[in-house]
Formats: sequence, C-alpha cells, structure tokens
Amino acid sequence: MNPNVRILVPVDGSEYSLRALDFAIGFASELHGEIIICNVIDLARAATMSGGEAQLVVGCLKELQTEGAAILADAADHVANRVPVSTRTAQGSPIAEIERLATEIKPSFVVIGSHGRTGLNRLVMGSVAEGVVRSSPVPVMVVPRARNGSK
Repeated sequence: MNPNVRILVPVDGSEYSLRALDFAIGFASELHGEIIICNVIDLARAATMSGGEAQLVVGCLKELQTEGAAILADAADHVANRVPVSTRTAQGSPIAEIERLATEIKPSFVVIGSHGRTGLNRLVMGSVAEGVVRSSPVPVMVVPRARNGSK
C-alpha cells in the first residue's frame, strides 16, 4: 500500500455513490492506495422526517444513524479485500462535513457520485457534489450517472 494515496469517498447508499466507489476502487488498486468511505447523517433530514415535532427528532436521528451504519457496512463489503478500506461517520450538513473530513483526513482526492439532476430538481434539491467541488481543500472527481446502460 502507498500511504500517500488516500481517497475519500462519500456514500449515501445510492447507485450513484456506489458507481463512484467503483471508480475509487480502480484508482486505489492502480495506485496502491487506500479508500476512506464516509457517510454523513444529514441533521436537516432528521428534522424533516420528524415533521417539525421536536420530541421525534431523536428517534429520527437514531433511524438515520442505523441507516448510515448499514450503508457504510454495505460499501465496505463492496470493496471487500480489493484495497485497504476504512469508514467514517459524520453528522451535519453533507457538504460541510465532507469538507471537514477532507481537511482532517487530508486525502489525495475525493471521489463523489452525481445524481445528474437538472432544472427545477437541481434548484430545489441542490447538489452535494457541486458543493463539495466548490468547498473541498483537495481535488474532487465527480462521477456522473451511467448513461444508456453503460457502466
């Protein structure tokens, strides 16, 4: 393993993040590096799930933490024994937390999947990938969604 090559890969359980993870596995394998998989528990999502009921936020947060742990475990299993892998969990705004992790971990680069939203969906939902590109202290590779069945 080359300890100088570390790749941070945010995952959310979507096919897009797993596609990015596959790209990162290829890079880490070729460069003899390691992958750090992260999942961010979005506190705003917990508040939304609770329907604004303060007493429900804790339960919603625990549900998201359980979901996040499963996403990380599945992603780590996906990597299997192909390259060295570790996992990290964070809570907060996905963009801010990925930026914080990139600053703390100091990876060579970040590999992140893009849902490829456009128009009103992008305006309403925002783009975590775009936010990470704008705020990351290290280079970011955005892996677009697969087109027409391509891998």
